[in-house]
Amino acid sequence: MIQSLTQVLGPWGCALVTMACAYLLGSLSFAIIVCKLTLGRDIRDYGSGNAGLTNAYRTMGGAKTLLVLLGDLAKAAAALAIGGALLGQGGKLLAGAFVILGHVYPAYFGFRGGKGVLVGAMTLLLFDWRIFLIALGLFIVAVAVTRWVSLGSILGAISFPFTMYYFYRSPLYTVVAVVLSGAVIYLHRSNIKRILAGKENKFTLHSKPQITKDEEARK
Repeated sequence: MIQSLTQVLGPWGCALVTMACAYLLGSLSFAIIVCKLTLGRDIRDYGSGNAGLTNAYRTMGGAKTLLVLLGDLAKAAAALAIGGALLGQGGKLLAGAFVILGHVYPAYFGFRGGKGVLVGAMTLLLFDWRIFLIALGLFIVAVAVTRWVSLGSILGAISFPFTMYYFYRSPLYTVVAVVLSGAVIYLHRSNIKRILAGKENKFTLHSKPQITKDEEARK
């Protein structure tokens, strides 16, 4: 069935379908969805104002953040499955780029989303586990040493173009990796300023959620 579909659509049609599906899936911002459904609030009004995993944990706590994690991983996996089925390995990379775009600029939520780190990590994992493990290793070391999640995300992003070129030697793949890496770094520009000033928030597993049901009852 997939083979018949790809023949009907052709390469360009498959690319358009991949991009559209990945973007629309990426636009399902589960940090916003979970916060709205469980607490009746907009997560972007709290903490860093970012609809991402770290802010979800800081504002909603671990249990609800697990739902965000599973939802965002699932949408990235679905997008890459579509891209891979239609266009092979290159389709996975294309889908990854557009699922990140949707996550950062969600069509359903006023084009204000997260920073794309989690869906980017899922893209790396499903594209090439070796590239993922290197980025993950840098992330873990950076966060363990500094407790700055943003620094770990930035270092993981920086590694992407280098590992992509090392494993694939593809100019096209490397250019895409540079663009995605640059986008992640750009989205963390405010974090970079705080890191340089020594004012970046440190991650802790024991922070108290900023949004609670008691708060909702008072409101």
